Amino acid sequence: MNDIELIENYLSGEDTAMEELIVKYQKGIYALAYRITWDGEEAKDITQNTFLRAINSLNKFRKESSFKTWIYKIAVNLCLNYKGRHCLGHDELDETIAGNEAGTLCLLIQKERKSYLMKALSEVPERQRIAVSLRAYEGLSCREVADIMEISEGAVKANYHNGIKRLKELLKEYRDETEA
Repeated sequence: MNDIELIENYLSGEDTAMEELIVKYQKGIYALAYRITWDGEEAKDITQNTFLRAINSLNKFRKESSFKTWIYKIAVNLCLNYKGRHCLGHDELDETIAGNEAGTLCLLIQKERKSYLMKALSEVPERQRIAVSLRAYEGLSCREVADIMEISEGAVKANYHNGIKRLKELLKEYRDETEA
């Protein structure tokens, strides 16, 4: 069943239809919120509030864009509101790798790479970070990102391109620092 059918079923009184939409988008909304706020608890709250707002406004959803675009727009706006209220630092990921398995070294290398990428992403300007997160991590089209960010497709492409360029520069700097 597609999103529009699920929405129509929910509006007709079938609560399980909304549960399907939540299951479908919850992980992506959380990941996006985390990449923007760098706060796991706040990302959970934003995810929950995104769905609450969507549910409360579902009768206003005009179906001019996809449900995915609409709900991601709600999430981005909640993230930006949060960022406006808080001065953020980057919390280190609370991950531990236990055991002496043969793959431990590989896992440590993956963890370090992920840490460098997250650190670099946190240093990319906010609009570029949002464009990169929505395009690269969430797989949205330029048109969908433009709708969410309320900017032109050209601006999305520029933000995405400049964000990727900046990420490459930062990752090169980190690599050079560790090799020195």
